[in-house]
Amino acid sequence: MEEEKIKNNFPKLRSIIIGTSDMERAKKFYTSVFGIIIENDESSHYVSAHTVDGIHIELEGDSENRFLNWVKHNVGTYKNTEFFVPDIELFFETVKKNGGKVITNIVPRPWGGFGGEIADTEGNIIAISQK
Repeated sequence: MEEEKIKNNFPKLRSIIIGTSDMERAKKFYTSVFGIIIENDESSHYVSAHTVDGIHIELEGDSENRFLNWVKHNVGTYKNTEFFVPDIELFFETVKKNGGKVITNIVPRPWGGFGGEIADTEGNIIAISQK
């Protein structure tokens, strides 16, 4: 019974939180490049959104609701998050056209497919893959 209780208490992904110091610029980038759909829950320092496949993304700036130095630790950092795209070359071009940067060029992966890393307009680094 205890084992079942533990199993039912395993964590589930709620959202990917992306730090920003310029909410309007972040909204424009993630809407244009990631196709996020902004929900009604929005303020000057917070946006709730989801991708076309339903992944919840939060864009967050500094606020009284976050710990001290939140922006320092969450803006311009590696996100340890990977997104898949059907055409990585086209995606990288879209990133550059919208003010982002290619950090790691496209390379073949030993397990198949291709991968690279981009930075958004705040310097947040995200891994991108193509199978």
